Formats: sequence, C-alpha cells, structure tokens
Amino acid sequence: MDALQLWAMVSFTARGGNTEGLLNAAASGGLHLSRLTARPDGFAGQCAAWRYRRLASMARRRRVRLRIQKRMGLFFCLRPLFRRTGLWVGAALFVPLLLWSRSLVWAVDYGALSTGQQARAAIVLRTGAGLEPGAYVTQERLAAGEYALLQSGEFSWASLNFFGGRLQVEVTPAKPVPAIFSGKWQTLCARTGGTVEAVDLQSGTALVTPGQQVEAGQPLIGTSRTERDGTPIFAPAAGTVTARFEWTAAWQQPLSAQVPLLTGATRIHLLLRCGGLELALPNLWGSGAEGSAVTRHIQLAPAGFPLPVSIEETTVYQTEAGQTDYPDGLALAMARLHCLQALEAEWPGARIAARKEQVKMRAGSLDYTVTYTLLADIVQR
Repeated sequence: MDALQLWAMVSFTARGGNTEGLLNAAASGGLHLSRLTARPDGFAGQCAAWRYRRLASMARRRRVRLRIQKRMGLFFCLRPLFRRTGLWVGAALFVPLLLWSRSLVWAVDYGALSTGQQARAAIVLRTGAGLEPGAYVTQERLAAGEYALLQSGEFSWASLNFFGGRLQVEVTPAKPVPAIFSGKWQTLCARTGGTVEAVDLQSGTALVTPGQQVEAGQPLIGTSRTERDGTPIFAPAAGTVTARFEWTAAWQQPLSAQVPLLTGATRIHLLLRCGGLELALPNLWGSGAEGSAVTRHIQLAPAGFPLPVSIEETTVYQTEAGQTDYPDGLALAMARLHCLQALEAEWPGARIAARKEQVKMRAGSLDYTVTYTLLADIVQR
C-alpha cells in the first residue's frame, strides 16, 4: 500500500464483461490494484482514489461494471470539512489573530512575591501603566510599569520582561531605611511634665536622670558641657527621654444617628477589556441601585487556561439614609475607639501603663472620659 492509498483509497467491485482483460490492462498500464479477491461474476479490489477514473475508463471499454463499496483514507475524512467555507475562513482569520495576540498579556508571573505583594503590585501596574491581563504591551508601558513600582515605595528594584504573552515581574522588596542621626544645636525640652523612666542619649549632654520629675518646657538634653579644666565642648543634642505621665481625653457619643443603610438591592456592571478595547456588557443582574460600589478585576480562565481578557466587575450596593440606635456597649466601644485614635495622633507609639475611665449616661448620649498613664518620649522635636 503506497502513500496515495493511505491518503485516499477506494474499495470497489467489478462485475460482468471482460474482467480478465481489465486486470491485464490495469497491470500493463501501471495501475496498482491491491487486495484482489475473486467473485462469481468478477472480482473485488482496492486502488488509490486518483487512479479510479482511469480504471473506470478501462472498464467501460470492456463492458465491466464498477461499483465503489467504500471510500477510505484521510482525504475522505476531511472532505466534509472542505465544504464548510466558514470553517476555513475562521481558520484563516484565527492564525493572524493568534499572532497579534502574542502582544497581549496572557499571564503574569510575580515570582516569589507573597499574595499581598502580588495584589499590590497588580494594582500599581494596572493604575500606573495599564498593564493587566488583556492589555497591549509596548516598551513605553513596560518602562512606565517599572517606574510605577519604584514610585510605590514598596520595591527598591523592578524589572518587567514580556515575551510570548507572558509578563514577568521581577522586583526586590524595599528594606526599611536606616535611621539617620540628626542632632540639633539647641537644647531639647519636654513637651509635657512627668517622671523620667529612661534616657537614651545619642549626642549632647543629658540634663535629667531616671526618676526625676520634670515639667513642660524643662531642658532635657543640652548641646554643651564643660571639661574639668573649664574647656567648653559643644555637640548637637539628640536622643529620647521616656517619661511616665497622664493624658486625658473626653468624647460624647450619640446613642442614635442618621447613617446610610444597605437595602439589599444590588447592581453589577461588567466591563470586558482586551487589547486596549473595552466592551460594557448589558446589566443583567440586579435592579437600579445607587450607593457604595466595590470593584474587582478577574481574568478569564476557562478550564484553568488563562485568556488575554480581563473583566472589571463593579458591584453597586444600594443605600438609603436611616436612623440606627447604638446599644450601650457599642456606644462605649465607639467612644473608646475615638479616644484611642486621638491618643495615637498626639502620642504615636506610646505605651499604655494604666487606664481610668468615667462613663455617664444622658438622654440620647454617652459621656466618656478616660485618663491614660503613658510611657512615651516627651522630647519636643
């Protein structure tokens, strides 16, 4: 069996007429017939489809009736597809489209970054350079993405490489900047009064000692000292003085308020992005809700195979103004939180050694007063 028979072959029967003459003519004419079997009134066999017409011409001259029993081979398997014009037009369009899509982001590789770092890097690349699954990649966008990653402050080095639809993100997380010594050429004084717990002197002269009571505005670290022979030595004042002191805050928390409340109605907006094109899908989910919105970005990946198409899903939750009543416990927790926020704003990093609270309930409000005993640096910067 030659290659032509493997590509396209027919199985036929020959009956009546001069069948022996047909076999002799086929052999002398170079027509290769295979699998010949004798029949009572003729024979059966196989030949390449390209040679069947010539064989049929010989059979007509010898009054032999040929009948095709079966068509075999790859050609006859593909023959139904050849008649489908739309299929071949689609294939002709698919190839250039596939080559063009190699310039789109199919997948993003973040290397060994943690999940949180990957999420933050994705936001920076999307907002700063427009790089996301489905985006068209150019050298300008890659350079803008690298610059945006560096400007975010979370990475000290960044490199973006793109090949064959894969965006490789190589970054080095930034390390904390070491504290730089900076002294002042004036005496450092106390912000508030208290009892000194510890003195950490970096430069200058300590003017207080642990256990000493100081007042607001009192000098803590000086810039000069005198040697035994009376020679003055000047150095910038730098360091910390940790003291124990009390700090008081008060807050009046209403027991009811007008706040936006969720009604349960939602609306979802979907926006498809691919190759710089955007397509807004019709709203098929939810009613006309207006209120707070939450947006997330999803990459299409049917059966785990990522496609260069990203979907921006915006869920709008309808809200309406309504009155809510706060239980006494919740109102007290809110008042405590407000006072703690005020403490962090005025004394960041302070440690709470003790707390004394005073709570008064009034008609429609809760009066909260708290006194903290703090351990904090009281140096006036």
